Amino acid sequence: MIESDGEKLNRLIHAVADGFADCLDGVYSLAGGKMYAVALSIVGRDYAEDVLHESFIKVARFARRFGRDDNAYGWLIKIVRNTALDYLKSRNLRGKVSTEEFYSLTSLDYSPEKRESAIMLEQALAKLEPDDRAVIYRIYYLDMTVREIASELGLSKSAVQRAKDRAEKQLKTLLGGTND
Repeated sequence: MIESDGEKLNRLIHAVADGFADCLDGVYSLAGGKMYAVALSIVGRDYAEDVLHESFIKVARFARRFGRDDNAYGWLIKIVRNTALDYLKSRNLRGKVSTEEFYSLTSLDYSPEKRESAIMLEQALAKLEPDDRAVIYRIYYLDMTVREIASELGLSKSAVQRAKDRAEKQLKTLLGGTND
């Protein structure tokens, strides 16, 4: 029986938990590209490698918390995402990272169908007004609240909410959904 990449990752993470730190190389080989892409989408090129490094330290530190039935990719991506968000907060970089970098959503690791969907989403995001795009970026990629965005951008909460609603409606239309 051939082992899937997900099964290999599960086995490698459990080996790290058992004290085999050299298995982190295998985790990096299988998931490092995807993890880097997530870091890049949140913190940009200048900080993505630092976030990836910190994420692997956390993988080694918290591998014992990884459950037998957990999804390895999901667990790793959650670590990277949280590490990247913490990195932005701790260095007060939330408003200083270029939102242009998060529009590169495609990866060579994606299946052709997933790559096509990512390209369609990139093209739809590019058609949004820059201010609306910035709001979408902050909500869905930086996990900020409407209140936090309003404070950061110097807008009212209702203005941020309107921008969010407008952008989501436009994205839905551009991606083939209905306007209802």
